[in-house]
Amino acid sequence: MEIDIRDLEKPSLFDKFKVQTYKDYELSGVLEYLPMIKSHHIHDLKYEFHQSILKLELSHALKNLLYRVDLTESQIKKACANSPEMPLQEVLAELMIKRILQKVVLKELYSN
Repeated sequence: MEIDIRDLEKPSLFDKFKVQTYKDYELSGVLEYLPMIKSHHIHDLKYEFHQSILKLELSHALKNLLYRVDLTESQIKKACANSPEMPLQEVLAELMIKRILQKVVLKELYSN
């Protein structure tokens, strides 16, 4: 299922995105690295997730979070190959945002 990040502009999805992000970080045991999600603007979200990823790399807890968010190694490799000029942390930030949003959208779709 292809996700459009612009869907985060919908207030109901944005609120659910924040809840799902909190849940993923909490269940991964890395709640102290939770990004500050104040704005639905993709630039702001990418920045906050990027900062969180940098801190997680230092604590060696990033792998647990990527597992919880449900990002596979092949997805990460493919995204890196498609954007070789982009630092890994930025690629991961974008992938995480899209995957968390996808979880929210799928829950919305199947809850109705």
